[in-house]
Amino acid sequence: MKAVAWLGTTQPSFEIAVSTLGRLVGVWMSKATLWRRHGEVAEQVEQRLAGEEQELTEWESDADEMACVPAQAAVEEHASVSIDGSMIRIKGEGYREVKMVSVSKVETVPSEGVRKRAKAEGEEGLKLAQHSYRAVLGAKETFEPGLRAELVRRRVMDAAEITSVNDGAEWIWDLARRHIPNRRVEVLDWSHAVQNLAKAAVAAYGEGSAEGQAWLAERKAELWEGRVAAVGVALMRLPRRRGERGKAIRNVQGYIIQHARRMAYDRFRAEGRPIGSGTVESGVKNVVQWRMKRGGQSWGNEGAKRMLAALGELHSGRWDSACRLAKAA
Repeated sequence: MKAVAWLGTTQPSFEIAVSTLGRLVGVWMSKATLWRRHGEVAEQVEQRLAGEEQELTEWESDADEMACVPAQAAVEEHASVSIDGSMIRIKGEGYREVKMVSVSKVETVPSEGVRKRAKAEGEEGLKLAQHSYRAVLGAKETFEPGLRAELVRRRVMDAAEITSVNDGAEWIWDLARRHIPNRRVEVLDWSHAVQNLAKAAVAAYGEGSAEGQAWLAERKAELWEGRVAAVGVALMRLPRRRGERGKAIRNVQGYIIQHARRMAYDRFRAEGRPIGSGTVESGVKNVVQWRMKRGGQSWGNEGAKRMLAALGELHSGRWDSACRLAKAA
């Protein structure tokens, strides 16, 4: 049954899982049967995770937390933590948000071993490995126990260094403040910072204008060097615009002021810290959306929770241990 549940999790749909099972091993079952067996295993996994998360709310010390949530791929040196959200369709409720945390181990590697995208984000010499995920359906308060448990599971509080890279959403930084140890270093995702500057360039000079592109290139160079004050001054000197264009420029000005301390990219790079939140963004796409947001798909509330738990454990490399621990619980 565990293998059938694995197929139901790894394949794009239960229909495809049925076809794959038949073609691979010559065993044919109905979609309803495979869905039911997947649900039985996934429910056990989800209940085990929920049980650990509930236990955490009853403890106050780190030692107690360590006892009730077993370590899995504990990060000893440098942990990277990112948080993001997505939307899936729930039957009878419409689209609802899924919130996700990703935890990774930051490794130092020769620059030739770093992916092209990492180089583009200024992360030469860094590699994020041993990714783990916990995705939860619901509001921020519903997500918090899952976030906290994943941090404990990876022993983030014991890591020598902690970097949290996220976009500018306030709900994300609020969770970071309350659940990631105070010695964390907060980094605004480089791509989001540049995207906001691009909005100001378009608002000031127009879409695709040479003047706007030149202005943006200069601001990116300043930001790359950690000269956030210079970027702020340049924003204040932009041509005055009225209406929505003026509002867009003011929004970017406020954004830079709000996140200034999270934009010391020269220092972050010197310290060997990631400056991109691509791990959680790709996780949202490749862990959640590829399976749960295909055309026409909608999920029952409980079925969505089960699938999210199964997907998280699968993509964290914990499928076998998750099934074993769930069965023993």
